[in-house]
Amino acid sequence: MKLATIILAAGKGTRMKSPYPKVLHLLAGEPMVVHVLETARTLSPDRILVVVGYKAELVREALRNYPVEFVEQKEQLGTGDAVRRCEGALADFSGEILVLCGDVPLLRPETLEGLLAEHRRRKAVVTVLTAEVEDPFGYGRIVRDERGLVRRIVEEKDASEKERAIKEVNSGTYVFQADYLFSALKEIRPENVQKEYYLTDVVEIAVNRGLPVAAHRVPEATEILGVNSQEERARVEGIFQDRLRKKFMKEGVTLILPETVYLERRVRIEPGATIFPHVVLRGETRIGPEAKVLSFCYLEDVEVGPGAEVGPGLRLKGWQVPPGTRLIDWGFKG
Repeated sequence: MKLATIILAAGKGTRMKSPYPKVLHLLAGEPMVVHVLETARTLSPDRILVVVGYKAELVREALRNYPVEFVEQKEQLGTGDAVRRCEGALADFSGEILVLCGDVPLLRPETLEGLLAEHRRRKAVVTVLTAEVEDPFGYGRIVRDERGLVRRIVEEKDASEKERAIKEVNSGTYVFQADYLFSALKEIRPENVQKEYYLTDVVEIAVNRGLPVAAHRVPEATEILGVNSQEERARVEGIFQDRLRKKFMKEGVTLILPETVYLERRVRIEPGATIFPHVVLRGETRIGPEAKVLSFCYLEDVEVGPGAEVGPGLRLKGWQVPPGTRLIDWGFKG
């Protein structure tokens, strides 16, 4: 079955207190929306649509090298309205539609694979990704019936006191059958506290039509963290950095004080390499096996050959360090 992905990236992000669109704030040196897009691409979707709005030209420029289609939401009238703007572009599309938020960058590919698998197993028209959290404040709550079936999603501002006590929350990530999605979106109304068109309303519409609705719970709740403030961005950055460090250590890389090492998504470090404290590795940097990067080095797009040693305290960009050499100060040392 064909798969299309819609990434919602139209918001301003008022609480970020920034002149930039929220999705362009950096996570490990790249805009958050790039992380979302790269994760989506692991599913090999047939089409990827990005909904833009606030300073749309900046988002288009950031994604200029990606094979995506842009859809504009000129007024931010809610997630339901944003997805509805894609109907024209997907008029001839028949299959599944994955909806992702451009400010939720920690989702793992295997989580989305599990979501799709559950959607297909249940033959659902809509499947929502959920999480169990200790503090559900701000999230839409998943309302289930006595049989445990999802009945609706209620937003924080519209929830009753009883509903606010629910700890299973909506991640903002869904899979829909295309034909159902766009027919249901015609029925949603901005009859809520925020006067917006909620995408969540299509869940209750499906239930009322007697159509199958499913939910897939994410194994690790931090995956659904969204970014709405600079503090939240910093928290997400910390989680992402910790993931990268643990990944490399599991593969056999020695990080002397891992919490002091900064890494980016495209960095590669071979097993047996040693990274000393307070090192920054950026871009397409490659560290070979048995190589050492000493403290306070900044390497961007640098290739360090097997057994080489760099630093301490060097700032390099675009260099190649031959195998087995020692680079200290500004020259090669034997």
